[in-house]
Amino acid sequence: MVAMSNLPTLPDPLLQSLYGYWCSRRHGRPVPERQDIDPLDMPRTLLPHLLLVELEGELPRIRYRLIGTGIRERYGEDFTGRYLDEVCGPHYRDLLQDIYGRMRDHARPIYLESLFRFAPDMIAKSCRLYLPLAQNGRITMALAGQTFPTYPFSQPDFFDMIRPAISGGHASHNEWLLDPPAEHVLRSTAA
Repeated sequence: MVAMSNLPTLPDPLLQSLYGYWCSRRHGRPVPERQDIDPLDMPRTLLPHLLLVELEGELPRIRYRLIGTGIRERYGEDFTGRYLDEVCGPHYRDLLQDIYGRMRDHARPIYLESLFRFAPDMIAKSCRLYLPLAQNGRITMALAGQTFPTYPFSQPDFFDMIRPAISGGHASHNEWLLDPPAEHVLRSTAA
């Protein structure tokens, strides 16, 4: 994990826009409530790249409540309503469970860049932003965004494409735990 000071702004403009939206919905709290998030209020360019995720249990087990059209097209399937362990292999599942768990436990966003090497000159890059959402004061959901700045294939089956790279050790991940801007959090002091 890399400190936020090494990442002053998110390098992906769509994910930066999503982060700005999430920060604006905090209303003085460290994390917005789920009901504060409304796709109708978001920039339209974000919607195809969004995931709404439910976190169940301590691990947590991840259930996809909503998958944007751009993500469905890239992965080659709609996994809305399904669990992470039903749609991907154990290596990728463990990575994502770990990230969602840290996001929930720290109550802070996580930005992740992944490189999947298929040949010396063939790399796919995925950028993801995981944003915690609370329900009744507990983090039980996440709003996530994902983009694919580099994708060298014409077919959309991303899970099938990355399985050999992940299991063969040809994947690398860089992760940043983000510090939301302090001006969005109201702080009170005892008189």
